[in-house]
Amino acid sequence: MEQINRNNGLEKHILLFGSTLIFKTSSIYQTIFVTERSTFEGKRGKFRMLQFSSDSIQGIMNLEQPHCLVASYSRITVDLIDHYASDFKNGFIIGHGIGTVSSHYSNKNMLTAEIDPVVVEVSKKYFGHTGKNVLVGDGQALLKTREANSQDIIFLDAYSGTDIPIHLTTKDFFTLTNEKLANNGILIMNYLGNLRNDKFLHTLHATISEIFPCVKVFSALPNKITKQNLLIVASQRILDDFKSQEATQIQI
Repeated sequence: MEQINRNNGLEKHILLFGSTLIFKTSSIYQTIFVTERSTFEGKRGKFRMLQFSSDSIQGIMNLEQPHCLVASYSRITVDLIDHYASDFKNGFIIGHGIGTVSSHYSNKNMLTAEIDPVVVEVSKKYFGHTGKNVLVGDGQALLKTREANSQDIIFLDAYSGTDIPIHLTTKDFFTLTNEKLANNGILIMNYLGNLRNDKFLHTLHATISEIFPCVKVFSALPNKITKQNLLIVASQRILDDFKSQEATQIQI
């Protein structure tokens, strides 16, 4: 890994968004960028971001307020966990990023699977993550090693660029999550998609619904016509309707 002092191609595209590229490296999985900017979603601060592409952010923190949840989808995820699983004890996350959600619940038994060891090292060096409770490896393979009915929460937040690895969107994978969840456990999935004419969203919803009788989808911007973070919550138990501070339940 090395400091970057020249930009070309994708780096120039990132700079168009008003960001400064402070670090870049490559792994066998992706190119990894660390960028900074002074504003985010209309707020001022010193925002540092982990990116795998120019149009997506895998993690963001405000260095002036490092414990605050900057991204709205992170705040919505925490709202959903606190509402549907307020007393959870064991959680499993697939996709580390900078460890935002796991750090928020540092007092819980929250294990994270991250396939890219370079992402873990970058999260420690540039975002202050401890690396505690992070396992390096494929999330599906590591989830298989957990005991049946042992997890109160499984949170899928794995991305390569803007796409979820396809093997984490199959019926076999969701069957596995169901096997590992406790009877009242919940699956939460962060999906970057479009509420209009997104065929894969409908396919994904249908696949999850084959395994889980209760599936709910939440959007911060239900009228937005371009891509956004959508939070999918699924469970074997009936989940009550919920309107978080920043997200609305929508119909698929």
